[in-house]
Amino acid sequence: MADEPRHGGADDDALTFRLLGQGIAYSASPAMMAAAFVALGLPHRYVLADVAPDEVPAAVAALRAADAGGANVTVPHKAAVATLVDALSDEAREAAAVNVIVRDGSRLVGHNTDLPAIVEALGRLCPDGIDRAVVLGAGGGGRAVQLALAHVGAGHVSSLRRSDGSMARLAEELAGADLLVNATPVGTGSDDSPVPAAVLRPDLAVLDLGYRPSPTRLVREARAAGAHAEAGAGILLGQACRSLELWLGRSAPVEAMRTALDVELGGRSDA
Repeated sequence: MADEPRHGGADDDALTFRLLGQGIAYSASPAMMAAAFVALGLPHRYVLADVAPDEVPAAVAALRAADAGGANVTVPHKAAVATLVDALSDEAREAAAVNVIVRDGSRLVGHNTDLPAIVEALGRLCPDGIDRAVVLGAGGGGRAVQLALAHVGAGHVSSLRRSDGSMARLAEELAGADLLVNATPVGTGSDDSPVPAAVLRPDLAVLDLGYRPSPTRLVREARAAGAHAEAGAGILLGQACRSLELWLGRSAPVEAMRTALDVELGGRSDA
């Protein structure tokens, strides 16, 4: 990355970066970003902006201010923000969702770093490719996972959800699968799992987008069954590093951010 700030200010100008979302007090992003700014010797800060849907346009407009560095975007605002910025990256356009806003002078450019971070995680879990994947959940996370699976050339993808009763086919679908992805909120902030431990097996890789607790119960039970399994902390770190690089135009201090994430999640982030 070029050592030139994308936000248009000097490195010694204190800027405020935000995470736009709703119900986001659980986020580990502030800890990572604070560690990154310290490691880079920058005076910036990163704050949570818990905003209701009808407050999103004003929150995005505020990012045009001279002291605004940019923003991350999380649930449930990623799709809405994609309609409010001045331009979209190819990934954001493909996903119809924005999780990073970069201020480029007076313009706001929407990016999506979730997609490459998920693609990276799939490569770690299934380096030999994916013949058949089962994705639990059809919300924004589920759609991002399906796009990532298309990018890595997965052969067949089944999407299961409770709302249409398709989750009843879970055991049947998993019988021939080599990857399971949990894109539901089940297991976040609890010791629940959306999958009975009895259907997990050594040749079924597992990716859980949840990262609190870390590892999640699904990941712990998959590992106990001998499977290669990963919780969402690695994806969180991957998208955060890419966000920082888009904002600042310089390489992210990955190890400092990884250490901060590990501490934030109780020393077991697996990132």
